[in-house]
Amino acid sequence: NMTAGSVDYRENIEYECSKLPYKLEVFTGVCMGISLCGLVDNGIIMWFLGFHVKQNPFTIYTLHLAVADFSLLLLFFLLLLAVLTLTAICSYLYNFISHYIDFLVLVEFLCHFFDLVSLGLLTALSVEQCISVL
Repeated sequence: NMTAGSVDYRENIEYECSKLPYKLEVFTGVCMGISLCGLVDNGIIMWFLGFHVKQNPFTIYTLHLAVADFSLLLLFFLLLLAVLTLTAICSYLYNFISHYIDFLVLVEFLCHFFDLVSLGLLTALSVEQCISVL
């Protein structure tokens, strides 16, 4: 509507639903299965180290590492689920595209954050064990 001084870009932009190739859908499903197994494994480790093992510095490091890995796998699973959901029913989600993009940005940031936390904890655990050996 140029007479009012504003332009409605929504009618000019055609959003086409993208369909994932079959191989990529299978790969995404396998990744989701692996992340679910990792979630269960890290949950067991958190439960075992949090409630059944005497606390010392090494178990605390390992517990925090399991929490960081659990969080990373959960976010990775949610990211894959969001991608599959968008490709499966994207015609219904046209009005939620901006929220979807915001969700992706937040999840990607948190994935990077928990990945760096996990690497930092692995480094601290390795240094602590090297110092204890020396």
